[in-house]
Amino acid sequence: MAMVGGMKRELSALIFGILPVVLARADFDLSRMPTAQDVVAIRALGWAPAADALETGLAEEWKPSHSSQAGSAGNAVFRQWQRLYQWCRLLGTPEPEALKAWLGRRVLRNPDQDNALLVIPPGVPLPADSSGRPLPTAAGALRLEHLPPEILRALLPEDYNPGGGPVASRASDDFLAGLANDQDFLKEFFRELKPDDFVPVVLARLEQLRRVHPGAWPAYRSLMLAFALVHDQREPSFWPHHQVPPEAVARTEEDVAGQFDYFYRANEARKLEHDLRRLPTAELKFLVDAPVPRSEFEWAAQNARTRHDKFDRVLDMVRYDHGRAERGVFSWPHGDYSLGNINSAGGICTDQAYFACIAGKARGIPTLYFAGQGQDGGHAWFGYLRRNGQWELDAGRFFQQRYTVGQALDPQTWQPVTDHELLFLSGRSTRAPGHDAALGDLAMVEVFQRRGDLPSAGAAADSALFYAPDFVAAWEAKEDVLAAAKDTAALRAHYASGVDQFRRKEDLRVRYQTRLAELARAGGDGQVARGIESRMIRENRRLRTDLSASTGAEVLSRLMQEGEYIAAMREYRSLAAKLGPTGGGNFFYEVVRPFVRQLMAAGRNDDARRVLDLAGRVMRFEPGSILAREFTEMEAGLDRAQ
Repeated sequence: MAMVGGMKRELSALIFGILPVVLARADFDLSRMPTAQDVVAIRALGWAPAADALETGLAEEWKPSHSSQAGSAGNAVFRQWQRLYQWCRLLGTPEPEALKAWLGRRVLRNPDQDNALLVIPPGVPLPADSSGRPLPTAAGALRLEHLPPEILRALLPEDYNPGGGPVASRASDDFLAGLANDQDFLKEFFRELKPDDFVPVVLARLEQLRRVHPGAWPAYRSLMLAFALVHDQREPSFWPHHQVPPEAVARTEEDVAGQFDYFYRANEARKLEHDLRRLPTAELKFLVDAPVPRSEFEWAAQNARTRHDKFDRVLDMVRYDHGRAERGVFSWPHGDYSLGNINSAGGICTDQAYFACIAGKARGIPTLYFAGQGQDGGHAWFGYLRRNGQWELDAGRFFQQRYTVGQALDPQTWQPVTDHELLFLSGRSTRAPGHDAALGDLAMVEVFQRRGDLPSAGAAADSALFYAPDFVAAWEAKEDVLAAAKDTAALRAHYASGVDQFRRKEDLRVRYQTRLAELARAGGDGQVARGIESRMIRENRRLRTDLSASTGAEVLSRLMQEGEYIAAMREYRSLAAKLGPTGGGNFFYEVVRPFVRQLMAAGRNDDARRVLDLAGRVMRFEPGSILAREFTEMEAGLDRAQ
């Protein structure tokens, strides 16, 4: 009887393991809006099985968009079911799988040490090739059961402990089901979610905020989401910048609910410059990214009363310390790095920019800290969101110094982002009419890739590009499909189209020019590749010397690796003539210094001396400037090596 009973239980489990999926396909009517009853059915079925059932239905129903046909992703009903599917797929993912994928982008095999791991800490760019394409993930090499605990402590919050269940286990089922019924939340969530967000912690943070501040939902939903997306991983150890000892910067001891409380109460009391209920997560993340004590915000709210429409004048509250700059004391020397102490002691550009950023956040103004290279070396300034919804990214920037690009950190991922990228990738592009439909088509690219259907994945990427021709993620998705299909001719045409599409957006144009050159060189056509690289240097040498310098540096590095020393010196002389007079720090740090070091490592010290001498003749930097000091130090290093 025990055996018969066991067989019955196994048969029953088999039947009821299959039957719900069949019923789910029948019950989920994708021709109408999803209802609360559908979410009840999903909860009964389970997040992962529901995702499998919905995926099959969506794949069968989906139609692409083109000039003569409106596609499925432009249909509101289809998009709501699709977001519900994405929510189920995300929640049903085993947490160890999610953790492994997330760590795989940050924990690599150490090329200099066998069987050792190399951790890419927060604030450091993730490894990429010369065209900005992320290097293949190392997730397959990770063994979570043998992962040193210090790796998790370096990357993820202190309160995170790995779990073995699905991602859904990080929050209560009622909370997750409530979000499944909230299409406004799902729309913003999947619009803002990035591959570098660690979803288990994001969900835990969201539920914590909702539980502590239940009355703030839904008015402050975007602010809560911003907190969750920013505080899902550790901030850089060098935050806020490299020119202050970390121990001098006080860090808040409040959890995210306590930090949220400051902004919530201040906004309710109408003490902030922006109404935080009206800002999207994409902008609010630049408000909630400062892990300083509440006392710092309170000091700024009382003392930094500069008018919003002229907020760049807040820089003037910090007296510029010319003596410190002239002595070359670039790291903060006055102990406690508080706003009050900075205000009393004065500072240099880094301190002024930091002061302005925190003062802005205290008053409800999203801000960014920028650093860039100019004719005399490095400089820092800040950006802030105006009341009209436009970003001012040049507060404290000196154009006569030719600061061609400023670099900040995206607090959602703690990855570098330029001011040019910020303007293109921030609110403007996400508010474009076809953006949401393009997101839907990109979600279908993932569905078809999971199912091994490359032709349909390619059609979905094309459909996304039809809706949003400037959407970078769609261009990357199409490239992934073509690369998987090993279609070299189509890849070449895709890159050429990218160059044309982004001809006025230098960063992106260079990305696809670089990939065109790589493809030509891989096909044995070095002359075509060199022609593309020469054009890149020529096109960007006036307004974007950073791009010209990075391209030139790649050319020099490749020639050195090939042992083509004479050709490398010839290329350097050409670069010095084109970039030396205006390239400033970009030319020195990207081209001159690395090339000198490569030549010295190759035992070619005489050539290294010629490189530095030529740089000294063509570059235009002021005596006593940062670049002048760096140049003198490099000369001394060459003298010691002789």
